[in-house]
Parts: sequence; structure tokens; C-alpha cells
Amino acid sequence: MSSNNFFTYEIIAQETPYIKRNCSKCKRNTEFYCSEKFRVNANQKIVDIWLIYNCTHCEGTWNYPILSRVNINKVDSMLIQKFMNNDKETIWYYAFQINKLRKRCNDVNTDIRYELRKEKIDSLCNEVTIKLCYKYDFSLRIDKLIAEIFGISRSKVNKLSQNGTILLNPNINMKSKVIDDLQITVIGDWYKVDALTK
Repeated sequence: MSSNNFFTYEIIAQETPYIKRNCSKCKRNTEFYCSEKFRVNANQKIVDIWLIYNCTHCEGTWNYPILSRVNINKVDSMLIQKFMNNDKETIWYYAFQINKLRKRCNDVNTDIRYELRKEKIDSLCNEVTIKLCYKYDFSLRIDKLIAEIFGISRSKVNKLSQNGTILLNPNINMKSKVIDDLQITVIGDWYKVDALTK
């Protein structure tokens, strides 16, 4: 058996973040969800692209600007086609631009449903490294994720980090947000085997 096990967890978002802003129909601050549709306005020279959001209460719309008054020759023709076809991957790319959305909204709710897809392994040893694949950033905290993986409290996670049982590569704060390709190394056999293999 190898002295070190290396495997992967994929964090898969199950939905796009909701936003909060004033609804012109409801006349109040309310939640909007991504409709997963673009609005495209193009003539021979100029193109405007919006991502459409709908109010959860009245279905009123808000258009999140993606491109504004851009010369169509400066935009890749394949990208224009993706906007026209409401390509889901392209929609989710823009729907997860949290910092840009926050500049145009009152708030962005990043507490969304997600799935952890685990790479199965046959056996564990005294040192395990988990690589995280995190395609869509929704501000998930590292200590929260590790607590979920091992079924322990966040305070326990931070204690294990302080005593060198849990190491991060790159070496960032345990309360930071998860980043793609983050590696979590766990030293010792304190954890339950089924926490990683089930």
C-alpha cells in the first residue's frame, strides 16, 4: 500500500446564485433568479447582451448587462452564437461572476445547493491528500467544506489546522474561500475511514 493517497473531490453547483435588488413591479427589495436566458440586441455594427433575471414573486425581469454597445467585430463569432443559443455553460459563467453582480445588486446569495463528487479509493493510510475541483466559485469557505467532508465542527477543523494535522496547498487561511485545485493534506488516522470512502 502506498504511503500517501491522493484523490479528488469535485464541488458541483446545483443552481446559480440568487440576487437581491429592487423590483419595479413589487416596489420592494426582493430576490431574483437567473432565467438561464440571454437577451441579444444586435445590428450590423453594435451588439448588446444581457442575462435575464426574474423576480421570485412577480416574475418581473431585470437585465444584467454583459456587453454594452460593443462593436460586433470585436466579439468572437462563436461567443455570439453561444449567446444566441442560450448556451448553459456560458450562462453559468456569467451567473457566477459574484463580484461583478454585487456591484449592480443589493446582495448576492451564495448559499446554494452543491454536490460533492468523490473519487473512490480502496484503502486509506496515515496521510491523505484531497484535490478540490471547483469550477463555479460561490464563496464556499474552506473550514465549512472540510467540516462537511469529515463530519466534524468548524472549531475542530481549525484546531487540527493549528496543530498541523490538516495542511493546505497553497498555504492559505482556513477561513478563506475555496479555490480551484486547492489541496488538503490530512495527517494521522483520527478521521473515520467511511468519511472518505463512502
